Amino acid sequence: MKAENWITIKQSLQDVLTLTAFEREDFFRKSALSDEIKAEINSLLTFEEKAAKFMLVSASGFTGELFEEKSAKNTLLEQKIGNYKIIRELGYGGMGAVYLADRCDGKFEQKVAVKMLRREFNTEKVRQHFKREKEILAALSHPNIAHLLDAGTTDDGVPYLVMEYIAGAPIDKFCRENALSLNERLKLFNKVCDAVSFAHRNLIIHRDLKPSNILVAKNGEPKLLDFGISKLLDVESTDENTLTNLGAMTPEYASPEQIKGESVTTATDIYSLGVILYKLLTATLPFDLKGKTNGELLKIITETEPAMPSAIVSGQTENPKSKIQNPKLLTGDLDNIILKSLRKEPELRYQTVEQFSADIWRFIDGMPVLARPATLAYRASKFYGRNKIAVLATAFIFVSLITGISIAIWQASVAHAQAQMAVEAQHQAEMEEAKAKKITAYMSKVFSYANPHWYAEGARFKGDTKVIEAMDDLSDKIDTDFAGQADIQAELHHKFAETFASVAIRDRYGVAINERSKQYIAKALDHIRRALELRRQFYGERHELVAKDMVYLYWCGGVEEKDRATYLMEAINMMRETNPQNLNLPYMLADYTNRLMMPDIAEKYHEQYRNGVFPLTTENKYEIGERYLREMLPVFRLHYKEDNYTIFVAECQLAYTLAMQEKWSDFDEHYRVCKQGETKLQDTDTAEGMRKSVELVEQVLAEKHNLNK
Repeated sequence: MKAENWITIKQSLQDVLTLTAFEREDFFRKSALSDEIKAEINSLLTFEEKAAKFMLVSASGFTGELFEEKSAKNTLLEQKIGNYKIIRELGYGGMGAVYLADRCDGKFEQKVAVKMLRREFNTEKVRQHFKREKEILAALSHPNIAHLLDAGTTDDGVPYLVMEYIAGAPIDKFCRENALSLNERLKLFNKVCDAVSFAHRNLIIHRDLKPSNILVAKNGEPKLLDFGISKLLDVESTDENTLTNLGAMTPEYASPEQIKGESVTTATDIYSLGVILYKLLTATLPFDLKGKTNGELLKIITETEPAMPSAIVSGQTENPKSKIQNPKLLTGDLDNIILKSLRKEPELRYQTVEQFSADIWRFIDGMPVLARPATLAYRASKFYGRNKIAVLATAFIFVSLITGISIAIWQASVAHAQAQMAVEAQHQAEMEEAKAKKITAYMSKVFSYANPHWYAEGARFKGDTKVIEAMDDLSDKIDTDFAGQADIQAELHHKFAETFASVAIRDRYGVAINERSKQYIAKALDHIRRALELRRQFYGERHELVAKDMVYLYWCGGVEEKDRATYLMEAINMMRETNPQNLNLPYMLADYTNRLMMPDIAEKYHEQYRNGVFPLTTENKYEIGERYLREMLPVFRLHYKEDNYTIFVAECQLAYTLAMQEKWSDFDEHYRVCKQGETKLQDTDTAEGMRKSVELVEQVLAEKHNLNK
């Protein structure tokens, strides 16, 4: 090596060290360096990578000769951490461990999972990430997300988190061992999507979604775990870089932008969900990354297109534990749904987890999916799949009636009308998609408030913007940014109202219980009033979206107490008239029925009965309640697909009304479903509500029994 080349090598090495593996390849390809210099730089880079890997070895691994790792882990067994006694280890990772523990303060028995840092990693920087995880979990209350129960610090300064203990299996193992059918796997996956969507609505990106972080309990309910590297969308960008340097991601499930070290958004979680669904339906991953170097891994994930899931299943031998044997089940719709979620470009994936989940429901229901072009032939094939008997019967009639020119003309007119309807439906779908994209893009501006650079929204706040401040700032710009687009303005005002209302802490009657909550409710009311005004301007006085905003104004406390019953009934009647299958309708009816009939708020009865807009009737409150409950239950079942807490509670209330009227003909059936809910939901956070609903019915039964003695 010539001495004069070392200056060039030194300068080039400094440039290359700041680049990712993918960027380094591009650098060498475009540079004018000689092969000798390139070889020397690559040699030095190899040395640097080995040194970096050496420094990333855990402290316990590095000092393996000094003490046994197993004995280090066992030192905590039977010890007391806060109010909990360690029983055994559940898992052991690079920087921490999770233990099964029993509550030992004598108040009640409870098994929990205790997550602790390893003492050799108990540094200020790592503690900050641990604190971040605690804050994130404290903000998430969802039936499919493991709950944070407690937190603290040991006597020697090691932080710990106390989590809900989930006795379950990873979602892929659960599907395999229970031989779930295709639709059962998809419905289970959609529950996970609902949990991730909830996190996104709370401005949290998980960033490490994988089967081992999704445990399914024996009752079939999935629980999302481990928000250790999750990202709050109002944190500074430098914090994200630290996480990346710690290597906190799983490459097999990581998105291309994560692998390349670029900024992440909710689209990152959508990609990881796509990989999980790929594995649930094919038992394999989209890419084989075993034994690959960092450069090979980067190239595969960022450049290689995954194989069609149906093609993977076609090449597999039959697995007796799996019911997904026929690749035709995946061909077409599911292939397109999964591959759309795995697009390399984040903007070409589903815009939200809700869109991803909704497309899966469309597949389950036999409806056209958004991931495929909405051609007339495709829509016709989906219609045929849902209505085979009706279509075949109609075809037989047509054949038998083709006897003259009049029938031919009639058929032509029908075909033209159907084509016109298809064109109009496609146009409407395109308009709705464009509208959704505009709304999603606007809401995603919250991300830019965490960016302090001059071109971003966060420049004025130096990147140190709280989420609520970002929302305040954005909400003031809705009417100017979308001037002349009343439908989009209304939808955005509605979403901001939902967000402000959801973070306000209120009592059981909806009254804000502190000053901060009152501020949030006031903001929600401003937005929902503006949304209602714009809906009426765009859609007219009677429309399902007008009814929806009316009831949200009612729920936010924007209607005077003396007018509430009449106002709610007006919204109910409007929703019945415009879309009786809208999911808001049964919730509106439930609100009215509870205030009319339930004994725990009996003071509301006279107000509801006196001010409600009823047809002239001699019905008492229980007869009216029965009628409304029989109206709302089919709509709940239409939307929720499976029985859930809302349905079970409504069944309990219907059994209650029947018992109060001593109508025993179909009481047993509704009471049976009510009791079934208590059993099925006993291990969920809705168990207490179900117990009270069942107790209400049993109390009436006991009273009726005593009266009849």
